[in-house]
Amino acid sequence: MWQITVNEEKCKGCSECVDGCPGEVYKLIENKATPVNSEECHGCFTCTELCEEDAITVEDK
Repeated sequence: MWQITVNEEKCKGCSECVDGCPGEVYKLIENKATPVNSEECHGCFTCTELCEEDAITVEDK
């Protein structure tokens, strides 16, 4: 399992993580990336690589 954290202050709502995540972990809610399916995280770090704001952290639980 993976622990996903989105820093809402840094997140600009660009939706790169939403579009790029193979597990469909994220949704934009109120223009912020929100992990709604954390259990589907593959631990591939695609979201952290796509996030230009460094707003996403993925850690092994």
